[in-house]
Amino acid sequence: MSDRSKTALSLLLSLALGGGLLWLALRNADLGAVADALRGGAWGWMLPFVGLGVLSVVIRAWRWGLLIDALPERTGRVPLRLTSASVAIGYLVNYAAPRVGEVARAANVSRRAPAPFSAVVGTVVAERVLDVVALAVALLSVVLIFGDRVGVILSQADEMVRGVVAATPVWAVVLGIVVALGLGAVAAVVIRRGRGRIAGVLRHFRDGFATVARTGRPGSVLLSTVLLWGCYGLMSDLPLRLLGLDAAYGLGPVEAWAIMAIGGIGMALPSPGGTGSFHYATVQALTLLFGVAVTPAATYAILVHAAGVVFYCVLGVAALASQGTSLGAIRREAEAVDA
Repeated sequence: MSDRSKTALSLLLSLALGGGLLWLALRNADLGAVADALRGGAWGWMLPFVGLGVLSVVIRAWRWGLLIDALPERTGRVPLRLTSASVAIGYLVNYAAPRVGEVARAANVSRRAPAPFSAVVGTVVAERVLDVVALAVALLSVVLIFGDRVGVILSQADEMVRGVVAATPVWAVVLGIVVALGLGAVAAVVIRRGRGRIAGVLRHFRDGFATVARTGRPGSVLLSTVLLWGCYGLMSDLPLRLLGLDAAYGLGPVEAWAIMAIGGIGMALPSPGGTGSFHYATVQALTLLFGVAVTPAATYAILVHAAGVVFYCVLGVAALASQGTSLGAIRREAEAVDA
């Protein structure tokens, strides 16, 4: 299978996942009422939302720069402007192809810093590990704060998984096993033929991943992570006020933190920019945890996701212009970088 075919297949599967979860999230919502609620929203709350979005990108870029500066090959500091633009470009690309944005932003920095591409990718993975830890802490805090209510969501998820497994035909399971074995055989051949090159890539990747412990500035890494997730929590709270859900259901910053954490699970799934998966997780959090009706919950999920798409796409296009490049050039750089 060619690289282009693999990319197309991955995108199709991602779209199928996102589409299915989007249908599940919105199937019981009154879309006419959703449109009315959006038209009647207090849109002034979008101004601080955008400000927090810009701040979150800068904070993430600052934290990432700390990791890049700790690479063995680096002797100076990577400019914040470069890491900020690269993060914005990565967000833009992720909306088209999940996880490809991480490669795109690493390529943009690798060519301009300069630093080995695989080492920069290692810092991206290290940064994502920090986010996974932060998300785990956030979810733990939700369990501690809301206690037994979380069990409702877990039981619902268990029932859904059991239903999917029970409905999966035998032929699909067999096909999945055959495909997995085939991909494993191809991977074994590739590894055997390119063992030397792979060893070099893994060495650089290891250096990049180890930068978390090598920065010499653990306080700054911790502070940037706390500030980043604080921004995300506030960005989840503002749309509640825009739609009047704070007054209607008594939802405030603590509830917004829980919604953000559970929605983060949806964003972690391989759907295009969290489409569908974010909506489903957020609607479930609002309806099961806080008793919000399906239509207002769907309105909130649609608003937050759409606002994020518009914001990050505009920011990404501006970042491309500031770098004097294009998505096509970024893709070619990713293919041409020397690991």
